[in-house]
Amino acid sequence: MLKVVALAGNPNVGKTTIFNALTGLRQHIGNWPGVTVEKKEGIMKYKDREFLVVDLPGTYSLTAHSIDELIARNFILEGNADVIVDVVDSSCLMRNLFLTMEILEMGVKNVIIALNKIDLAKKKGVTIDFRKMEKVLGIPVVPMNAKEGIGIEELKKTIVAMADGKITTNPVVPVYDEIIEREISHISEILRETSLDEKYNIRWLSIKLLTRDEEVIKLVLKQLGQEKLNEIMGHISELEQYYKRSLDMVIANQKYEFIDGLIHQFVTHFAEQKETISDQLDKILTHPIYGMISLFIIFYLLFKFVFTIGTPMQETLNLLFASLGDLVGSHISNETLRGLVVDGIIGGVGSVLSFFPLVFLLFVAMSILEDSGYMARAAVVMERIMRKFGLPGKSFIPMVLAFGCNVPAVMATRALDDEKDRILTMLINPLVPCSARMVVITFLAGVFFENHKALVAVGIYAISLGLALISALILGRFVIKGEESPFIIELPDYLVPSWKTVIIHSWERSKEFLRKAGTIILAGAVAIWYLSNYPQPVGTGLSYAEMLGRFFEPLAKLMGLDWKAAVSLIFGIIAKENVIATYGVIYGVGHSEEALISLMRQAMNPLQAFVLALVTTLYLPCIATIAAIRSESGIKWALVASLYNLVLATVVGILTYHLGLFVLG
Repeated sequence: MLKVVALAGNPNVGKTTIFNALTGLRQHIGNWPGVTVEKKEGIMKYKDREFLVVDLPGTYSLTAHSIDELIARNFILEGNADVIVDVVDSSCLMRNLFLTMEILEMGVKNVIIALNKIDLAKKKGVTIDFRKMEKVLGIPVVPMNAKEGIGIEELKKTIVAMADGKITTNPVVPVYDEIIEREISHISEILRETSLDEKYNIRWLSIKLLTRDEEVIKLVLKQLGQEKLNEIMGHISELEQYYKRSLDMVIANQKYEFIDGLIHQFVTHFAEQKETISDQLDKILTHPIYGMISLFIIFYLLFKFVFTIGTPMQETLNLLFASLGDLVGSHISNETLRGLVVDGIIGGVGSVLSFFPLVFLLFVAMSILEDSGYMARAAVVMERIMRKFGLPGKSFIPMVLAFGCNVPAVMATRALDDEKDRILTMLINPLVPCSARMVVITFLAGVFFENHKALVAVGIYAISLGLALISALILGRFVIKGEESPFIIELPDYLVPSWKTVIIHSWERSKEFLRKAGTIILAGAVAIWYLSNYPQPVGTGLSYAEMLGRFFEPLAKLMGLDWKAAVSLIFGIIAKENVIATYGVIYGVGHSEEALISLMRQAMNPLQAFVLALVTTLYLPCIATIAAIRSESGIKWALVASLYNLVLATVVGILTYHLGLFVLG
């Protein structure tokens, strides 16, 4: 059985870079059991040995406030790891060692500190005595610059030695003032009379009770009963009256004071702090006005990059699928089978797959912004706006993830501590255009607004985001009520992204697009082809697709659209990419994009195309997104999200079309 190495650490400390360096391409991404939080595992090879590396969710502490913190805490508590590697940013020791103390306080001894970003610490004038740090903390410390590969081999050696029991540790644990320590001892004596000490560190349980940790309270209640627990909680209330604030704040402050005392033993020099380039950039990128202008310019350049580089690649793929269709079609004599294979499968799936370069490049651009440290600045800029609409700035992060795919973006709302913020962000998330809807926007913008496609795309995205914020205000005021939560976010140092990390991230995210093309979109393309050709081909008025479209045509006409658009939107619920694929099948042009473009230009004008792109962006989320919302918050909120988006898209589509007619005269 493989020995397990767990990677723990704050967000933005380089944990992912270390995970990639240890495991290479021997990785697997899934979900933690029972929840939809991403779980990354990989195999580390060292000489003739193999170890399973588990990347725990990035957290600042190990409380019970969020699912990410609980996952990391429970994994360590249950003794699942033979070695715990705590990744620490050496340029931000005070904040990072808080999590270290939380881990050591749990009574674990198999901990290694991967002291990362030593290059940044030197730039900030911080000098660290690594050997002294080991003695003070009582655990191994490996200095690293993971981005440059420095320290990776030493970390591997230390992991193997720790796993083989060749390293003896004596971890330091925080000591609090006399009053707190006395109460910890008192609670510990009571808990030792239970069976809890067989599995948990009693001192840790006592401290968590003092901070009113909900999970620990439930655990202790089962062992002691309500009466004994009430007695303990009564003592805690008395202490809080003495300190005049909650004990979790008291203990956190004292823990930081303890860490400060430790740091001064091994940090031997602080150079005079000068204003850095990072500080100068932040003055612009987080400025209320300049920051917003920068945000718009950066995202405009992002789309310009995606379109400029991706469009030629997309056109090449189109030609390849056209050639494949011609080649396969020439070897199939049966007309029905040829139609299914060439028009349904190759044409339907090929029209979507041709957009893979655009999707991949979008993820590349987003990964660069994330890894460079800009995304945190974007959240700070958006906080000023989003707070006015009842959302915290942190909600901007899941919304940004939604540009790639709404499903992981819905899952990312787990990182929000407040329940109201989490559900509200989840409900408006589908209004953010994902990469699948980018396929539709890109196609229609390219066909009908060839000279201004980037501007039109940004315009549709801006409208969608604006409506998302207005929706947050409406839903937050009338549907989901609660108190506002404080905004706290870390501004990481600006970094030059590692291309290896960017490519790995982009591939892991975008391959879901390929998976959908081979499953959902394939099934959808075949279904569309069948409904369009039976009982009689489309255009005769007797196909199932046309019957379905004609039924919804009165509503579509209010938006300036016809029955073909109605059918396309219906099939788009399976996967948004199907909106364009459906047109290809209905028109019977299969893989010929030129023919599809020509027919669509005859069937609709630029205003109608704009309305179709906008409605596609706003209406019902895809099935996978609806399922994710249901999984995260229950069927009630999944239904609310679906109904709200449908009504909103219909109203906006009607208003946009008639306003456009008025403006154009």
